[in-house]
Amino acid sequence: MSKEKQKYETEWSFSFGNLGESISNTMASLGIAEDAEVKTAHFEDPLEDAQSARVVLEPTIGRAVVSALPDDSDLLIDADLTYIGEARFEVETGETHKSVRLRQQIKNDVLKPLKDALGSFRRRDELQWIMRLTPRIPLDLRINNGVTANDFDLRGLQLTRLSINGGTGKTDLHLPVMTERAKVALNSGTGELNIDVPAWSDIDLDINNGTGKTSVVFGADAAAAAHISGGVGQCVITIPAGAAVRLHATTGLGKVSVPENFTAVNVDQFVATVGKWETPNYVSADRKIDIRYEGGIGALQIELA
Repeated sequence: MSKEKQKYETEWSFSFGNLGESISNTMASLGIAEDAEVKTAHFEDPLEDAQSARVVLEPTIGRAVVSALPDDSDLLIDADLTYIGEARFEVETGETHKSVRLRQQIKNDVLKPLKDALGSFRRRDELQWIMRLTPRIPLDLRINNGVTANDFDLRGLQLTRLSINGGTGKTDLHLPVMTERAKVALNSGTGELNIDVPAWSDIDLDINNGTGKTSVVFGADAAAAAHISGGVGQCVITIPAGAAVRLHATTGLGKVSVPENFTAVNVDQFVATVGKWETPNYVSADRKIDIRYEGGIGALQIELA
């Protein structure tokens, strides 16, 4: 590893340990350095006659895992939590549609959330939200994170729409095959973001990452309209060999690197970079990847798989 790359990764790496120590010291100085009780709970809801569902998941602190239930499961959602504070599980049932929300409840006690936060960071390795969803019906899935390390393996799910809003923490996201230009919106504050788009997907992908490295891997024959914006951090996009791609890029401080088969259509590259590149087969291809990138500080790299 080069010294420059090592320095970059060290500067922008995210550490739960360092953040936890910083918050613990701050809370202790306020005289609220007491541990909160760690609880466990199981939540589930049957699929019944639902033909579609809206699911909202709001893990707060610790490890968050979302995956698919077995194909023969009769449940809509199955969740195991180890958490601090109070959890709420809310279900609304219609004739053929259900709405489910799993979240943390904040009470009116002003100091309690701060005490809970301190206890959470001190015991963050124990805390986890393990959530499994049905692969049998279409889902509109919303995930709102606090300070979590996220493993979202959504392969096998039928997603009509996906929205992820994250505060702080690394996110590994494996998307299912999505068709008919399904919409995926990813917003994170601080932390590394890794996205896997499978082969033959057809999506509108909107990524907004404040601070941290962003990595996107497109599978073979994926078609996408991707808008990627970031404040501070490198962005690496991996495309299949032979993919038809058009790139519009604007960076503040950072260079743009593309494969040799990309043609520069209109590029101004000095300190900042503004330009358009495309592959020779872009105009004639039926399935295309359109990328619009807006970055602040950090390089953009397009590479072949």
